[in-house]
Amino acid sequence: MSESVEILDAPQQGRFELRVDGELVSFVDYADIDGRRVFPHTQTFSEFGGRGYGTRVVRAALDEAVAEGRQIVPSCPFVRAVVEQHPDAYGALLA
Repeated sequence: MSESVEILDAPQQGRFELRVDGELVSFVDYADIDGRRVFPHTQTFSEFGGRGYGTRVVRAALDEAVAEGRQIVPSCPFVRAVVEQHPDAYGALLA
């Protein structure tokens, strides 16, 4: 059985969301402050942990920041870990 994974920007909630078969599974909050995108919090619901969903939603959010040329502020330890694991992709944008 194949699951449908969708990652979308939900600016009205100030977050990127990852949904599996329509159900919210993981999200990363963000705020745009002085031209920088600050990432204060990431959440993956416990029943969906360990499947890489958190990393996927964070990378999608970071990729959009890269595409927009924004500096990033990874206040969330999980976001910071993803940035540190992929310095070639995100390191140059650290504020």
